Amino acid sequence: MRAPSAAALVDLAIVACVGLLFWAATAALNRPLEAPDWERPLAGLSFSPFWDDQSPLEGVFPSSAQIEADVVLLKDRVRSLRTYSAEASLADVPGIAARHGLSVALGAWIGADAARNRREIDAVARLSWRHGNVERVIAGNETMLRGDVALERLVAEIRRLRNAARGPVSTSEPWHVWLDHPELAEEVDFIAAHVLPYWEGLPLDESVAYIFQRYEELRAAFPGKEVVLTE
Repeated sequence: MRAPSAAALVDLAIVACVGLLFWAATAALNRPLEAPDWERPLAGLSFSPFWDDQSPLEGVFPSSAQIEADVVLLKDRVRSLRTYSAEASLADVPGIAARHGLSVALGAWIGADAARNRREIDAVARLSWRHGNVERVIAGNETMLRGDVALERLVAEIRRLRNAARGPVSTSEPWHVWLDHPELAEEVDFIAAHVLPYWEGLPLDESVAYIFQRYEELRAAFPGKEVVLTE
């Protein structure tokens, strides 16, 4: 077996150097960025307090102690929590939040299971009267977007929640669903909208302006209705 020639060794060295430079450049471009410090509490956060190996799809819910541990982590960083369901231990969120001075936008999960919808609506209604820190109630999350129920069924659930619960009532949908279904806005007390630049493929430097653009678009489309960005 012949030893590599001097020219071959030089070529290998060049390839190795180019590879090293490419790796270094890539590493420099993809370095993680430090998030800027934020001194003031956030207005609100979406709160789904599931720990590892827990999932509502599997019927495995966090304990009240686990929920409280999460709330303790957040209590000095946020003023309000938005939930998606009142099933099982999630019904404990308003009481736990109240102990730590947080308000709640309380959600009822609405889907294809009519019996579950009734349980969720009933639970949210009871909790809204029991806990004074429940400031808003929300019937469904992206229900129209997923096509889980027809518009008429969602409207019926919203009306049922309004008749039973205390506080302003809405449903949460992406901004374009509200614009496509203005009749839905007639059924709610406020517009609970999702504006998600990442999922819509917006670059980072355009995201904030995009959020405000869609927010103002909703305000113009539904004058007299408060617009709340729930995601």
